[in-house]
Amino acid sequence: MAIATKRRLGTSAGELPVIATDLPVMFEDEGQEEMGENTLHTMTDLILYTGVAAHLASRPEFSKYRVFSNLNLMYHPIKRRAYVSPDLMVVVPARKLRDNLRSYRVGATGPAPRLTAEILSERSYQQQDFWNKPKIYADLGVREYMLIDMSGEFLPEFFLMKRLVRGAWKDERDADGGITSRFGFRLIVDGDGQLRVVDAGTGRRYVRPDEAEAEAAARQAEAAARQAEAAARMTAEQRVRELEAELAQLRPGPTPRRRNHT
Repeated sequence: MAIATKRRLGTSAGELPVIATDLPVMFEDEGQEEMGENTLHTMTDLILYTGVAAHLASRPEFSKYRVFSNLNLMYHPIKRRAYVSPDLMVVVPARKLRDNLRSYRVGATGPAPRLTAEILSERSYQQQDFWNKPKIYADLGVREYMLIDMSGEFLPEFFLMKRLVRGAWKDERDADGGITSRFGFRLIVDGDGQLRVVDAGTGRRYVRPDEAEAEAAARQAEAAARQAEAAARMTAEQRVRELEAELAQLRPGPTPRRRNHT
């Protein structure tokens, strides 16, 4: 969707640049440094990032895509310092990006994100996830915009997929209340009330960070148990060999044969 602009104004020094009129100017975190996120938001953020990253990494067709969490998205063609910080965005960079990337600028770093996601909370609600951000993302041509609220406080249905269709957002949800991305993953509410990222085709449930830690601890405990068992077996076998040697020393030797004298 093209960004609406004013007409060019001629001057003796030349023409002024095109000025965007409809694209909101946001400095997302400005003035909100004192308001941190709650633990539910933080955990949901971790689950979303690790699940989506694992899903894309498992698909060769998505090898060029990158997943970023809370990275500044510099988007405005005139107000160069204007930015939003999506909780998650999926992009196809124009070039290989350094590991310590501090921001993603639309046009310079690569095209607009293919997908953005916002996890609603009191802080993010004030950051206009329902108002200015949909306008910004639509004007940039972001194809999918996911809204997530595991508390149900700001979005009672927990999820909302906004899909860009001919320049306008179309709201979608799956029959079970989850949402499905064109990238082939779904977001659902798991049995414990936490977010779960699932492969829409295979049903594979991507491991969450807390589960990964538990699995790693279980594997370490299992490996330690195997090592202890092997050490105990080696000790027992060594002791058996020692006992066998001691018994061999205690056994009487063969009785010498007597010679018959004629």
